[in-house]
Amino acid sequence: MRKVIFSICISLVVFAIISSCGNEQSIKYTRYFSDGSQLYKTNCENCHNANGDGLAQLIPPLTDTKFLTKNRLQLPCIVVNGLSGQIVVHQQNYDFKMPASKKLAPVDVAKLLTYVTNSFGNKQGLYDVTEVEKHLKNCR
Repeated sequence: MRKVIFSICISLVVFAIISSCGNEQSIKYTRYFSDGSQLYKTNCENCHNANGDGLAQLIPPLTDTKFLTKNRLQLPCIVVNGLSGQIVVHQQNYDFKMPASKKLAPVDVAKLLTYVTNSFGNKQGLYDVTEVEKHLKNCR
């Protein structure tokens, strides 16, 4: 009986150690997502709301996975430089002026986008800082 209990305890300890050791990518994702949540609250929530549903006909929601996926290359530019003009989100036209967030460093933009593209029904994985820096160089 002691051997069985000992074996179970050892198995639980080994399982706990293995499950607590995530790979580097998942640790980075978790850190970016968590930090991005705070950045969203500070920079975006006032207009896009806590649940990302926007504001009626004025401010688009962040719940359209197709829009976010299709515009992934432009998302860093939109965050940093703002956006004006008409866009279509969830088959709805929005024509508004989103202010720029030039104070955000590329790593903060990556964290923010990791949060947005993995919240509100979106599941797009890590948005890495190297990807943000690459896309910011191509802003129009």
